[in-house]
Amino acid sequence: MEITTRTAKTILTPQKSGLLASGPYPFTHSLSPYTGCGFGATTCGLYCYAQFLPNWTHSHPGIAWGSAVQVKENAAEVLAQTLAAMSTPQRRSLRIFMASTTDPYQPIEATHQVTRGCLEVFTQYDDLDLLVIQTRAPLAARDFDLMRHIPYVWLSVSIETDDAEVLRALTGGPSPAKRFALIEEAKQQGIKTQIAVSPCLPYTDHFADRLLALAPDRIIVDNFTEGDGGRGYRTARSPYAAANLAWREQEGLARQLSERLALARADVYWSTSGFCSIPPRSGQATQSAMPL
Repeated sequence: MEITTRTAKTILTPQKSGLLASGPYPFTHSLSPYTGCGFGATTCGLYCYAQFLPNWTHSHPGIAWGSAVQVKENAAEVLAQTLAAMSTPQRRSLRIFMASTTDPYQPIEATHQVTRGCLEVFTQYDDLDLLVIQTRAPLAARDFDLMRHIPYVWLSVSIETDDAEVLRALTGGPSPAKRFALIEEAKQQGIKTQIAVSPCLPYTDHFADRLLALAPDRIIVDNFTEGDGGRGYRTARSPYAAANLAWREQEGLARQLSERLALARADVYWSTSGFCSIPPRSGQATQSAMPL
């Protein structure tokens, strides 16, 4: 793994188009503590759409996804300056997704602690509207002491399947059991939780029951076609598609799971609209923050 550092000029990226900017309750910004992702060498890296985006392809030409990570070493400092410069109404409009192009709790976070530094900044403000932390890593439990003091935080954990053999047959990653345990511990700490079955991989007959037993605050189910940001085009040219020629035939598994879950609870959501459907804290529609 090649690890480099850089000094970031900005840390909150406005979302004016694309998946995160869709309705009914769009995100205003994304926050990525790292460029690249150490999980890129595991199962999720086979289909991760971030490997096709310009911030990777232009800055790391010819470098395989998952083999290099760039650390934004001053991310917390820039975040603190940015939030301090905003008015209260501006901060109240902020709906931040951390992160859309990397996992904030990928392995090197254990030593670099960039994500933890950002959370320390967020604990100083109670007036933001939403912060979603999207991860698949058990390491997130390390920072529950901070998340408990951020009233607008949601922990969203990717659990694409409950079948550990499916992951092992590909290139591995954090086990489903450890991700289930992460959700359970977060709930015990009083942290709002979301499970993202995104994208849905082949699963066992017990997956729906296991998700229901966890009782997260909400569940999102997604497939490759609607979730990769390119109607399946990105997935079709990914290493995952090359290794799984029947991936399109598996797409119906996601719909079947969603329908099974929806029979038992109302807060089951689908794909992009599901990610962008956490209502504002005020119960009113948000207005976009001023550009940063």
